[in-house]
Amino acid sequence: MRIFVGLVGIFFSCTCIQAQNADILLGHDLYHYVDRLDIQGLSGDFFPTTLKPYGRQVVADFFATVDTQRLSPVENQWHKRMRILVDDAYASSTSQKGIWNTFYTNGRDLYHVDKEPNKFRLYVNPSFHLALGNEQETFLSTERQGHTLLNNIRGLSIRGVLWDKIGFYTEVTDNVIRVPQEIFQNFEENDQLYDQTFVKRFGNTENGLDFFNARAYLTFRPIEAMRIKVGKDRAFWGLGRQSLFLNDHAADYAFVNIQTKIWKLVYVNHFTQLLDFVPNKGDTEGTWPRKYGVFHQLSYFPTNTISLSLFESIIYNPYLANGKRGFEIQYLNPLIFFRAIEQSLGSPDNATIGFSAKVNAWNRFQLYGQFLIDDLNIGQRDNGDDYWGNKLGYQVGAKYINAFSIPTLDLQVEYNRVRPYTYQHFNIAANYSQFDQSLGHAAGANLYDLYVGLRYHPLPPLNIELAYTTLTQGLDMDGINYGGDINRSYSVDRAGDFGQIVGQGDPLNMDQIYGRLTYQLWNTDIYAEIEGRYRTENERESASILGGVRMGLPQRIVKF
Repeated sequence: MRIFVGLVGIFFSCTCIQAQNADILLGHDLYHYVDRLDIQGLSGDFFPTTLKPYGRQVVADFFATVDTQRLSPVENQWHKRMRILVDDAYASSTSQKGIWNTFYTNGRDLYHVDKEPNKFRLYVNPSFHLALGNEQETFLSTERQGHTLLNNIRGLSIRGVLWDKIGFYTEVTDNVIRVPQEIFQNFEENDQLYDQTFVKRFGNTENGLDFFNARAYLTFRPIEAMRIKVGKDRAFWGLGRQSLFLNDHAADYAFVNIQTKIWKLVYVNHFTQLLDFVPNKGDTEGTWPRKYGVFHQLSYFPTNTISLSLFESIIYNPYLANGKRGFEIQYLNPLIFFRAIEQSLGSPDNATIGFSAKVNAWNRFQLYGQFLIDDLNIGQRDNGDDYWGNKLGYQVGAKYINAFSIPTLDLQVEYNRVRPYTYQHFNIAANYSQFDQSLGHAAGANLYDLYVGLRYHPLPPLNIELAYTTLTQGLDMDGINYGGDINRSYSVDRAGDFGQIVGQGDPLNMDQIYGRLTYQLWNTDIYAEIEGRYRTENERESASILGGVRMGLPQRIVKF
């Protein structure tokens, strides 16, 4: 107890720690804006864009160093809007009377308190997404049917800073939504809604879902080079639309995240407690089983335009066939090579390693990619081709900023390919998932996909987005495991040892065209928007449109 009190005293007495703040919500358009600034080389230092979410204070400091004289007039106004959203000091410099001298006095937040002598700042905002739309669907060549789409999401977010050392964030939302039919059908079949845990039917509506969500965390810096985040949230490691390493597709989870930046190196430790989903579990049957994930990534920035990263992870379950081993304390080592430890324990766990890289060129282009190794057995090549145990995945992508010399017109193309049985494990409780939702590629494995996207910002508050996505994936059929469902054991009903190719099994072919028009209201985080989507999926065809207003929440977009 004395040691704990002493450590707390040292922490709060330290005066060299940088100001802290909460993170930017994953999926926010600020991520695209930071990315394009990085590609344009508008800052004097490198920015670790492969590690998301970004801290608000880190992004605010980055924005303050941008050479705005190199921006076009539209980009300059856009930059001011983005900086106001993330930089508390900059927003306060535009101080105004607001409403009744109480609300929106900084022109951005519904209510805020800034007590500089006490080093206390508080920001309170509603979180909502209110939208209404319609989907027209044809399935198995039957008569076209119409379905109402709805987002009725209401909540509150509170963030702030204590003593300029501790950042905090908490958010609660009550959600009633009516979703497209392919999402609702997946819920009916698997009792699952992506990025959520407990979800129930909403009344007798044909596609209505109801759920309550909460997230919260603390951030602090024990030393200048280190940032620690503790709480319940998600992470995304990568530069693309998908991530083969760590995606934000799955539901929130408990974690400790430690990010250290020294010289040209950024090293991150991510310790998580995950949930193993059990279908049809009753409330009286206890908690969801626990499992754990530990992730490392070391990034090296030889220049401001190049980054190279080494990734590794372990997913493990405390219950094994020979009994319960409990929490594996060896995986708490922040520096050790996980695979060596996993082998020394008898290879009971799900280990992966990966490599990623990015190169920015001519202040216009970015090339990026990821290569994931779940398992690799080169020695089997003499026995046959396409050995099942060579579980690999790769991603290649490119971005083109201010395309064709048109300011704010940005293009992106990305291709992902993941071999069968990647992310699976012999122990299904150690699969690469949180609540049966993939932590890697959002669709799982045994697939390849292509994404082509366009973003255009013709006016400071106006954003236009168009995207085309195509996905081919081999699904299981006749009880045979073809390697696409990451929540099966690769030891049970596997299709074979050799001749295992991407797309084998029952083919799923999906094509989708998506468009979104967003208009930012004033300098707030409030947006009026309308989105449309046309999607074909085997024998299902659908077209939908949805319009409304949202605040403090990113747009929920299905990634596959």
